Amino acid sequence: MVEKAQTGFIPSIRRNVVPVTVTFAIVIFLILLPQSVFYRGLVSILAEWQFLWFGRYFPILTMALPVIILSLLLLIILWILLRRKKNRNESEAVLSATEQLAKSVTRTRLTMRSFFALAGLGLLGALISLILMSRLPSDEGKAQQINVGAIPFAVPREGAARLTGSLDWQKLATIDRNLVLANQRTYFIPIVSRIAERKSTRYFVQVFRPEFVLPRNQLPGIIPEKDKLLEHGRIIPTKDGPGNSVTGALRQDGLPDEIVLLYEKTGLKVHPDHYVLYRKTSDLKWPYWVAALEFLLLALGSGLLALFQRRQLKRLLAAYDD
Repeated sequence: MVEKAQTGFIPSIRRNVVPVTVTFAIVIFLILLPQSVFYRGLVSILAEWQFLWFGRYFPILTMALPVIILSLLLLIILWILLRRKKNRNESEAVLSATEQLAKSVTRTRLTMRSFFALAGLGLLGALISLILMSRLPSDEGKAQQINVGAIPFAVPREGAARLTGSLDWQKLATIDRNLVLANQRTYFIPIVSRIAERKSTRYFVQVFRPEFVLPRNQLPGIIPEKDKLLEHGRIIPTKDGPGNSVTGALRQDGLPDEIVLLYEKTGLKVHPDHYVLYRKTSDLKWPYWVAALEFLLLALGSGLLALFQRRQLKRLLAAYDD
């Protein structure tokens, strides 16, 4: 008796629900990954919602939930579509066993090429991340001298700089990036002409944990929002901290968006054209390194799946030749 198989678009989708869903999930992950690293797009919207309701941001969960929800939504749509069309397709033409094998060869080849394409996109994403990182400002070369608040106002540019002003330790903020492969915590404080109420703050400086003391050894960023922005005299700078003149690499719009949101929720308006002095350029480059590594891992995983599909294709071709 000759084996039969249904033909048509709907039966083809029915036989490939899992590959279609996995490919869809990988594409969504590819879209969200740079948004998570650089805090943009849908990820930033979800993060703001988390700040509003929980007082903190869960990066890994923010990445996982859209992938899971959208993939489940696709499965539900496919299930409804396939169930509705099932009876209509029962009377469609059928294939012989040889024709069915030929169809399997075509599907496997398409799946293999799709995973190779995803691997290529992963490599491209890694390359773009490294190119963007190479274009970041550095602390090398002659430093631009900027007296914060002095008239005439300075025209800042990215690169090596020396900022002179007053460090507002009572406006210290921190970001804790819990990405898939690594964690990083960075601290920022404003540097101003004088400690007083002001319309907006344009310059910020990166500081380090040994340069200040928190009461009761409490680290910011653990639970409530008030511990991510420490005020009211709780910060005590140590002798290891910087003075009123700080050098480093000046980065335009260098504050993560979530820190800008956090400052503005507590009454400190960040200047729309603000600058951050990074005293450790590796912290400035860190998100780009992580993005490149995660894109490479995605390329590796997709490449392995593509090689597996190529092995399956060779077996099908051997059976087809027989």
